[in-house]
Amino acid sequence: MNAVLPDNHINKEVYDRLHNSVVDGETFPLYVSRVTNGNPKQYFLINTQLNDQEYNKCGNGWTNSTEIQVIVRLKKNEGSKVLMNNATQEVLAELEDFSLPSATGLKVNNVALSIANEIVDERGSEIVYQKIIRMETSIR
Repeated sequence: MNAVLPDNHINKEVYDRLHNSVVDGETFPLYVSRVTNGNPKQYFLINTQLNDQEYNKCGNGWTNSTEIQVIVRLKKNEGSKVLMNNATQEVLAELEDFSLPSATGLKVNNVALSIANEIVDERGSEIVYQKIIRMETSIR
């Protein structure tokens, strides 16, 4: 295998595009794997990254699947899923032309974005809304 594992490069590019995005007047920090700063009311989370190695005559590469969660916590009976939906739209818009800097030596050949799941979870006096966006990339 001579292809560079793309995870760190993807994390950095997604972070640079999404961290501290402002949606409807609310700031969304981005975290990787776990929330490290208190208990924010809304945030993005890169949670899962999977890679399948690709072999072809043009060189080795990867099919990468990265899941980005949009999480909004509200008090019960206050608010709706509107902020989560608008933040999801922001993520989709920011990632639709996803690429990696040439200095990484990796080229994104294809990007496919989808919404993999939506979860509504009642926790005590809160409702937690989550949308999971899957970004699939073919990388050489």
